[in-house]
Amino acid sequence: MRQPTQGGVDGNPRYPRALQASTPGTIAAQPSRNRVNAGRDSRRTNSSAVRAIIAIVLVLLVATLAYLLSLSSKPSVTQLKPSPGSTTAPGVVLVEAYVAAANPIARVTLTIDGIAQIPAVVTQGDRAWVVRFQNVFSRGTHQASINIRDTSGNVRHESWSFMSAGPRVAPTITFTNPPAHATLPQGVVRFSATIGSDAEIAAATLTIAGQQIPVVTTFNAPATQPVSGDAANAPQMNVTAERAFTVGNYIAHISATDSQGDTTETDWPFTVTADPAQATARYFASTRIYVVDQFKAFWEAHNGSELFGDPISDQFVDERGTSVQYFQRARFELGLNDKVNLGLIGVEALGSTQPKVSKPQNFVGLYFTATGHTLAGRFKDFWTQNGGLEIFGYPISEVVDQNGTKVQYFERARFELAEGPNNTTTVELTPLGEQLWSALNAAPPS
Repeated sequence: MRQPTQGGVDGNPRYPRALQASTPGTIAAQPSRNRVNAGRDSRRTNSSAVRAIIAIVLVLLVATLAYLLSLSSKPSVTQLKPSPGSTTAPGVVLVEAYVAAANPIARVTLTIDGIAQIPAVVTQGDRAWVVRFQNVFSRGTHQASINIRDTSGNVRHESWSFMSAGPRVAPTITFTNPPAHATLPQGVVRFSATIGSDAEIAAATLTIAGQQIPVVTTFNAPATQPVSGDAANAPQMNVTAERAFTVGNYIAHISATDSQGDTTETDWPFTVTADPAQATARYFASTRIYVVDQFKAFWEAHNGSELFGDPISDQFVDERGTSVQYFQRARFELGLNDKVNLGLIGVEALGSTQPKVSKPQNFVGLYFTATGHTLAGRFKDFWTQNGGLEIFGYPISEVVDQNGTKVQYFERARFELAEGPNNTTTVELTPLGEQLWSALNAAPPS
């Protein structure tokens, strides 16, 4: 208990003051008020942040709804043909799409491989169209694109790719025999044709005068795939037939259908005559080949059976651009003004120029200064009696011994001296035509 120190003026006792903190009394009450204010500020800050977040969410929600609304109002492109990434069958390809819009459609464009096309449009009202385009595309990948715009300015772009198998090629029929519009002697007529397609040949028929002729079919091995890839690697069909015909005019009709259902038909006229002299073509059954027109006339006018032998090739145009035909012992060539010449098969077979010789003294025979070679004896007789210079040309070698046989080369032939019974000798012609034709058609070394 505190004791009074001394009396005051008024006589009342005085007590000493209680000890107090050195800081003013007002400071002691301040922390409580600050905490209250800070809490209020914090609540105000949190409330603002929440309101800001809510505002952002609302903005995003509105933007999303606006975007979704814009999407729903954009035109649509569906039902794409060919299906994206698919491969079409050979032939015509249908490119198609169904386009629709909430507003009337103003414009639709179609591009394929970057090139604008003009499609057909089937309208199903002003807000739904079917866009179609048909074409034959090259083999490979193609890119289609459709752009649609409606009257409100909304647009849609759709692109897709597809693979095309390439064109669908109908069968091609090429007659090789008999020659077109040929006049043939009465008797057996041989028919041959080749049929090609981008698919396998399913059926081929030959009809003449309303009667179906039995045919023999064979196939060539498929050719190497073309670089362009526009045609399938299918084998080629060969069709052959033989039939005897009486005098009259005929039309050979071939119909061919491939596995894709494409059909081609071709007519081939010919005439059969009773007078062989009126015929423009001659058929050789031994080799199943025809000789026609100027070649036929030349063969028949020059004892062709003995001198030239039978044909061993069809008439064709060689690498020089010359129409030629090979025979067993000759090569016919069609020159200027349709004149028939004999090819220099003797020169080609000999392969080298032989040294010239001087004319022997007291020589009984022929000496040719043009080539510097002689011709005598049995070879000279055969040369003179069978056409001489026109048929055989100049001698280009002397008589030489090859494998025990005496031979002599001429520009267009080679003579051989064949020993017969009782010391007889005959002159024969080497089948140089066969040798050269075989070499020409020999398979190249692998």
